[in-house]
Amino acid sequence: MNTDELLESMTTKLDQQIPQGEIIPERIRPVAIMTRERRLIGDLERDFQKVLDTIKYDERVPPMLTRLADMHLREANYGRAIILYEMTLGLDSEQVSSWVNMGLAYLLVGDPKDSISCLGSALAIEPENAIAMVYLAQAQLRMGEYEECNKNLDRALHISPDHPRALLVKGKYFRAIGKTEVAVTWLKRAIQNHPQFLPAMMELGYVYFSLKHHEEAIAILTDALAMDSEQPYALATMGDIHFELHDPETAIYYYDKAISIKFDDPELWIKKGDLHRSRKSYQQASNSYQKAINANPEYVKAWVRNGMVMLLMHDENTALEYLNTALALEPDNAEVAHQRGLIFYSLEKHEDALNDFDKAFSVEPSNPMHLYYRALMLEILGRGDEAKRTWVVAQHLFSEMGDVTKAAECKARINRLT
Repeated sequence: MNTDELLESMTTKLDQQIPQGEIIPERIRPVAIMTRERRLIGDLERDFQKVLDTIKYDERVPPMLTRLADMHLREANYGRAIILYEMTLGLDSEQVSSWVNMGLAYLLVGDPKDSISCLGSALAIEPENAIAMVYLAQAQLRMGEYEECNKNLDRALHISPDHPRALLVKGKYFRAIGKTEVAVTWLKRAIQNHPQFLPAMMELGYVYFSLKHHEEAIAILTDALAMDSEQPYALATMGDIHFELHDPETAIYYYDKAISIKFDDPELWIKKGDLHRSRKSYQQASNSYQKAINANPEYVKAWVRNGMVMLLMHDENTALEYLNTALALEPDNAEVAHQRGLIFYSLEKHEDALNDFDKAFSVEPSNPMHLYYRALMLEILGRGDEAKRTWVVAQHLFSEMGDVTKAAECKARINRLT
C-alpha cells in the first residue's frame, strides 16, 4: 500500500469508527472489547508509524496525527495520545485543539503542571478560547491555586455566560474552598441552563452526598443514570451513598457496575475493597486492593490498603512488603511511614518503628500521633528522658487540638516517668 492509499484508508476508517468534535472528559473510557474494525485502525496506525519519517512534511500528516491522538484520548490511552499530540505540534505548533486536548490528557493523568503549560500555549494562540480557560482553571484548582482558578473561570463566563463546564468548575471551586452551599447554587444554575449536562448532575449528587442529603443525592444521580446508565462515577457515588446507609449489597452492585465500565481506575477497586474490609471479608478486600495495584502499580493508596488488610489477616511480613513498596514510591508520605512503624511495632522491631515515627513527624510535625508512638517506642527502648520530653510536646499538641483524652494520657505517662 503506497502513502496515498494508506492515508486515504486511515481517513476512511477513522471517519467510520471514531467520532470527531469536542472530547467530553466524562465519556473517555478504555476499550473493553477490541472490534475487528478497531484492530484494523491499529494495523494501519502501525504502518503509518513505519513511514512517518519519510512523509512527515506532507501537509496531511499533522491532521492525521491529531485524529489518532484524539482517538487514543477518547479510549483513555493517555500516554499514547500525549506522544502523538507532541508529534503533531512539533510539525504544526498552531493547532489550538491539540494544545487543549493535550492539556486535558495531562489533567486526566494527574499532571496539572504540564496541563497548565499546554493550555497556556493554546491561549497564547487563541486568547478567547473559553474551554481552554476552563481546563486551565481546573488544573489550577488541582494545584490549589484558587485565586487564579477563579479569575480564569470569570474570564470564561465573561466570554460565554452560560458555559456549562465553566459553571460546573465554579461549583467545584466553591466546594474546594469550603463554601458548599454556594457550590450547590452554581451547579443548579448549570443544570437549569443545560438540563442534559450530566457532569453537573453528577457533581451535584456528590455534593449532596457530602452534605448527608442522601435523598436529594439519590434523586439527582438517578436522573443522571437514566440519561446515561454507564457513568462510572455517578454509579460509584451511588455505591458510596448506599455504603453510608448500611446497605452493602446495593453498594457492591453499584461499585461492580462502575468497575465494569472503568476497570482501569484504582480508586473504584479501593471503594469495593473498603466495603469488603468493613464487613471483615479480608481476603475479598485484599483481592480488590490487588486489582487496584494491577490497574496502577504506582498508586500508593492501594499498596497501603493491602498492607493494612494483611495486618488484619495477621500476615505482618506480607503487610511490611506492601508498606515498603508504598514508601519506596512516596518516601515523604507521613501516613505510610506511620503505618509501617505500626507494623514494626507489632513485630517488636522497636528501633525500626522509632525511625519510621521520626520520619512521619519530620514530614507532618502538626500530627501528635507520630510523637505519641515515638514516645512509646522510646519508653520500650529504655530511653526515659527522651520519652518524657516527647510526651510533653505531644501533650501540648493534643491540648491545642482539643483532644482532652489523649492530652490526659500523655500527662499520666509524664508523671509516671518523673
